Amino acid sequence: MNTVKTAPNKAKQNGTAKKETVQKTSTKIDDILNPTADSRMKKLENFNILAEKHKFLTQKNDDLQKFIVSSDGMKEKIVLKNAQGFTFEASNSQVIEKVIYVIKEELQKITDHSEKQVLEFSI
Repeated sequence: MNTVKTAPNKAKQNGTAKKETVQKTSTKIDDILNPTADSRMKKLENFNILAEKHKFLTQKNDDLQKFIVSSDGMKEKIVLKNAQGFTFEASNSQVIEKVIYVIKEELQKITDHSEKQVLEFSI
């Protein structure tokens, strides 16, 4: 008899969960179909933040590309500096080439992700 009593209770819990899911989904649909002025302005602010981030990353990609094009393999150096003021300097062309390759790959991944966010965003 205990198993018979617990089965209806689980069914009631599942029914409640389904109603909550349907209610949340309909709320999201209402927000999309009938947005308020405040919600649209908040989305615009978020979009502006994403756009500025993407512009910044695109500019950094351009700066890195200019650095790569202008390098002659002899006079470059990379300087790392931390918040405490300690620095590390490297001028070996092979080391710089490898470091630039890693930077370029990672920066491109981040920029691609940022572009995807901008393209998929809806106000």
